[in-house]
Amino acid sequence: MLVSRWCCFFMLMLCRALPTYAETAGSATAALDVYISEYPPFCYTENGVAKGMAVETVEEIMRTVGEAYPIQSTPWKRGLYYLANKSNAALFTVTRTEQRESLYKWVGPVAIANLVFFAAKDANVQIDNMDDARAVSRIGTVQGYSAEKLLQRQGFTNLVSNPGSEQFNPGNLVRGYLDLWVTVDVVGVFTARLQGIDPGLLKIVYVIQEQPKYIAFSKEVPDNVIQTWQDALDEMKRDGRMQHITQKWLGEH
Repeated sequence: MLVSRWCCFFMLMLCRALPTYAETAGSATAALDVYISEYPPFCYTENGVAKGMAVETVEEIMRTVGEAYPIQSTPWKRGLYYLANKSNAALFTVTRTEQRESLYKWVGPVAIANLVFFAAKDANVQIDNMDDARAVSRIGTVQGYSAEKLLQRQGFTNLVSNPGSEQFNPGNLVRGYLDLWVTVDVVGVFTARLQGIDPGLLKIVYVIQEQPKYIAFSKEVPDNVIQTWQDALDEMKRDGRMQHITQKWLGEH
C-alpha cells in the first residue's frame, strides 16, 4: 500500500512538471481572448451570438488550426485597449494603416472594401474631391475609427464622431442631421438595414480609398501563432472556402 501511494505521488508530480500541449505544440502559451467590435456585415452580434463575414472566417481559421475560442463583442475603444494591455488579445476587423502597423501583429486580409462618403439619396450634394467634403457642415463617423483618424490627419474639422459604433449614422444622415457619412461601402448598407432603414435612401457620392481589413493581435502573441493563423487563411483562399464565405455575405452587393 505504501509503495502504491508513493507511485501515485510520483506520477502526480511528474505530470505537474511536464509542459502542457499548449506550451509545446505550436499553439499560444495561453488561450487567445478573441474580440469583435460591432461592424456589420464583417462582425456583429444578434441575440448575443457573434455573426458576420469575418466571424465566419475566424471560426473557420480556428477549426483549421484545431483551436476554439469564444468570440466576444466589445466597444471599439475597449478592444484597442485590450490589444495594447493584454498579452493574448485578438480583435477584428481592424484596418491596417501605417500608424497602426507597429502596434500589433497581423493576419489577413480577411476582407477588402472601399471607404466612401454616403449622402442621403435626395440630398443636393456633389463630392468630386476631398476639398468638397471639407466644405460641408457635418460628416458622421465614429470615435477612434481609422476613417476618423484619416480625415483628422487631412485637416477635417467638420466631423461628428459618435462613441461606440456606426448605428446612429444612417438614421442621422437620412433625417438631415448629417451632410455626409464616412464609412465602408458594405458596412453602410448593412448598418442601415439593421437599423430598419432602406439602403436605397443612401447614395455613395465619393470613394476615398480601398481598405483591407485584418485580424490584429497583441504584440506578445508568439510569431508561430500568427504564422499558423495566416497559413490557415491562405489555405482557405486557395481551396475556395474564403470565396464561399465572401460570396455569402457580400455577393449581392
